[in-house]
Amino acid sequence: MEKIKELEEEIEELSIQLSDMLCVALILSGAKEESIQDALDAYINNLDDESVEYGVKEILQNIANLKTTHPKLFHKDKTCK
Repeated sequence: MEKIKELEEEIEELSIQLSDMLCVALILSGAKEESIQDALDAYINNLDDESVEYGVKEILQNIANLKTTHPKLFHKDKTCK
């Protein structure tokens, strides 16, 4: 039972780190810091439930799509490469 609790805590910590890293990627792509939670929520809501793999190209494409569908969350002078 203790091992399960440890694994659950580790999963939670990794989830937080992953969320933080996605926030950094969104900010570097031009997301407004005051809109970062909305951008993060929109990113998660736009994920394709059918796809299992999300590599670098897919993440960048998802951010580019997000900039198109939610332009108010982003600064106009930053681009996603």
